Amino acid sequence: MDKVADIGRDIGSYIRQQRSSAKISLRQLSKLAGVSNPYLSQIERGVRKPSAEILQQIAKGLRISAEALYVQAGILDLPDGGPVPDAIRADTELSERQKTVLLDVYESFRRQNREAETPGTESDEPHAEE
Repeated sequence: MDKVADIGRDIGSYIRQQRSSAKISLRQLSKLAGVSNPYLSQIERGVRKPSAEILQQIAKGLRISAEALYVQAGILDLPDGGPVPDAIRADTELSERQKTVLLDVYESFRRQNREAETPGTESDEPHAEE
């Protein structure tokens, strides 16, 4: 039970941090997310643990990845990739579509490099010879 309470506090403090970074008031975020002001306040204080649907609404209001909130809430496991995907997901100046495209391109480069390093694996892409 303590672990659930910790997750609630963690997600609440994460939401508060994201809201502060975006310079959005609690009232503004509650309106954007379509949740009541008192309920959002309870989430931020760790009194309530929001559902995945509410997290998605809050993420939309904050203009951040719902996936980032799901990870913080313990709904999803931390995605692989390291600091670059984390930085892309955390960037508040990118739209969700832009983040998805950047992550797809980044992952395709990583996959291509892994395949190039694996002996006996041929890449479908032609290599430029110099």
